[in-house]
This record gives sequence, C-alpha cells and structure tokens, in this order.
Amino acid sequence: MLAIVLVTVWSTGILFLLTDPHNHSSRWAGITSIVGGFGFLAGILDDELRPLVQVDSLKNGLHWTSNMASFLCQIGLPYAFLQFSLYACPYLPKKWMKFVGIAAILPILYMTMTTPILPELTIDYHRLAIWSIPYILFAVALLFYGFFKEKDPVMKRSRFVVLVIGAFPMLFVMVTIYVLRLFGWFEVWKYNVLILLLQFLFFIGFSMKFGVFGFKLRVEQNQMNTTMRALTSGTSILNHTIKNEVGKMQLLIYRLERWKDQRPEISQEIQQDIQDLYQSTEHMLDMVKRIQGKIRDIELKESLHSVEEQIENAIRQVEPFAQSKGTQLLIEQVQTANLWIDPVHLHEVLINVLRNAVEAITQDGVIRIRTYLSRKYYTIMIEDNGKGIAKGNLPHVFEPFFSTKKNQSTHFGLGLAYCYQVMRMHQGFMEMKSTEGVGTHVFLYFPRNRLKGVEQGSAAYSCDDRRG
Repeated sequence: MLAIVLVTVWSTGILFLLTDPHNHSSRWAGITSIVGGFGFLAGILDDELRPLVQVDSLKNGLHWTSNMASFLCQIGLPYAFLQFSLYACPYLPKKWMKFVGIAAILPILYMTMTTPILPELTIDYHRLAIWSIPYILFAVALLFYGFFKEKDPVMKRSRFVVLVIGAFPMLFVMVTIYVLRLFGWFEVWKYNVLILLLQFLFFIGFSMKFGVFGFKLRVEQNQMNTTMRALTSGTSILNHTIKNEVGKMQLLIYRLERWKDQRPEISQEIQQDIQDLYQSTEHMLDMVKRIQGKIRDIELKESLHSVEEQIENAIRQVEPFAQSKGTQLLIEQVQTANLWIDPVHLHEVLINVLRNAVEAITQDGVIRIRTYLSRKYYTIMIEDNGKGIAKGNLPHVFEPFFSTKKNQSTHFGLGLAYCYQVMRMHQGFMEMKSTEGVGTHVFLYFPRNRLKGVEQGSAAYSCDDRRG
C-alpha cells in the first residue's frame, strides 16, 4: 500500500512540474508532493525492505536513507506548502513574498544543524512544532483568503478545488505528523495513506471535470488543435472537389439554358427545373465559401486596442437584432484596458458569442458583460438568461460542425470552433458554463502579459443609456 501511495504522490508531483514548469504555484505544488512522498519512502525502507536484507552494510545504508528521507519530509513539507500558498494567492506583494520565502528557511537551517540523523533520527518535535504548525496554518489561511477574495467565478471554482485537494488534506497531515507526535503518537502518520488516496481521487475527478493547474485545459486544447488541423486539411480537399463538380454542373446548366432558348416549345416545368438547379449550385458554392472561411488558418494582425471599445462596437452591431427580440444588453463592471489583439478576429468572436446569447433567449432577455482581472488573466464574461445548454451537449460545443440550432442549413456549427481557435491564437482560451433552463456564461481569457493600462470602470450602463 505504501508503495502505491508513493508512486501516486510522486507521479502527481512530477505531473505538476512538467505541466507548467514556469508557473511558481504549479512548481511548488509539485515540490510539495515530492517532499511529502519522502515520508512514505522512509516507511517502505524501514518496514518492508530492511527486514528482508541480511547484509549489515546494506541494511545500514537503507537505515541511513530512511532517516534522511523522513527528515526531508518532516522538515521540508511545511516550507514547500507555505511557498505554494504564497504563489497561489495573487494578492500579496512580490517583495513581501520573497522576504517571507527567504526568512522561512531559517528554522529549517537551524533544525538541520541541530538534528542527529545517525545512528538514529532524533527530531525535537517541540521545536519543530513551534514553526511548522504556524507555517501550515498560515498557508491554509492564505488559500482561504485567495478563495474569498476572488471575484472571477471560474477562478473562484479553481480556488475551491485547491482548498479541497490541498488545504484540508494538509491540515490532516499537520495533526498526524506535527501535533500528535508531541504526545508520543508516532505511528498515526500511517493514516495519511487513506487521506492521500482520497486526495488523489479528488484530484483526478476535479481535473477531468473542471481542470486543475491547467491539466484539463491542455488536454482539451491538444484534442481541439488536432481536430481542427485534420478538419482544415480534409475539408479543403472536399471543398476543392465540390467546387470542381459544381463547376461541371454549372457548365451543363449553361448548355441547357442555350438549348432552352432555341426551343421555345419547352415546357414551363423544365424551365423551372433548370432555374432550381442553378440556384442549388449557387447555394452549394456559397456554403463551400462560408465553411472554408470558418476553418481557414487564422492569421493575426495584432495591435493595441481598447477592450471597452471592442465590446461597444460589437454591441452596436448586435443591438438591432437584440431589440427585435426584446433583449437588453448591459455592460457591467468593465475595467478599461488596452490589449494586444487582432481587432477584426476579436470583433468576430464577440459578435458570435453575443448573437448566440440573443438567439438562446425567448423572453425577458438580459445579456450582461463583465470583465475580471486576475493574476494570470484578463477575462471577458458574457452572461445570458436564455434556455441554456443541455448537460450532454455542453462538452461538445466547441467541436466543429456541432450545433444545437434547428436551422442547420444556415448554422454549420463552426462559429464557436472558430472563436475557440481565435482565443488560442491569442495565447488565451475560451470556456463555457451553462445550466439548462437558467442561462449560459461564456468566458474569454487573455493572458495578462497582453494587457496594458487597467482602470476600474464606473457603474453599469445599458446600450440605451449610451445613446442618451
């Protein structure tokens, strides 16, 4: 059992490190998992391997390794978790974070110099508890502070996940390793096996459903990128073939029309059939152009633009359609910011999302637009109170040619796939949250390094208010 937990904990830590090695919080999450795993390594060496070894020199080597692994776990775990929490909470000054990170090493250096490792590991748990317990409690408090301070709904959900799989298990470990050992209960740490297995199961479940530290997002991005590349290649060939065949059909129609002009006695029905055939070929060519336009490779022409102006321009274009359905368009909590973007493609993204929102609303419609600024992203959120999307359809909304709209002759299911690609080209991503019968939230995430100059917007206003 200990070996399974060790492999699980270290695999999770390596996954953190490899997934986003440049992100400080992900890196320290990985280090925390690896450091915690040394405790289980010590248990395996002492309880399972040493009794099987008969050679004294090898047995002594395993004993020394076990003592060292146990020492690294008990001394390093509070510090690693504290560092993770410092970087996971985006509301602390960087200079203060660095100062705390450096100052927090001092007790570790003291314990390293005063703790005998051979012949037996002898840790003064009263001295250890003086600093390790406050480290863990302070780190947990930071995670809770970040959760309650967060305004972005999707980021708040991610912080809740971190609390479940990070803060609560760490509190349990604090009790079993740093509190109960003060009273001589040294074997209680083995119950950590159960809590860490539960933590891993929660981690896998949350990663699959919501995404933790970018795992789900990266999987979805890779799948979508592969799908779009295959789609672009395959559809280009198909479109070329269709164009050639339609060209032949139009040539035959041209010949039939010349023959019709030479034969005035031809029936009215045949003349109408020729006309219908001609219109069908024109419709097919129009479909080919529209599909090709949606799946072509996106080339960005980027420059610095006001997001507020982009939103207002998109609203002005959609507003007549919204008014025809009695739908209100409201801009709320907008932070004036300049982003390095392609204005044409972003305009198309906003138009697509807004039109989808208007089409989803049946009566008393309200569409709200908000922006959020977090440590990593500038987020545009578009919320509607429309009919929402069925739970079974939600995972497929960004897939090419998937559409929930009834009129498939005019809706090819490429709008959201195109929007998704545009956001990926901006090094951001797009996410959708929906409840059937309640409404839909669409989130457009832009990396913060594309941001320049942010100001908190004033009170909310509607399109009608702006026309004044």
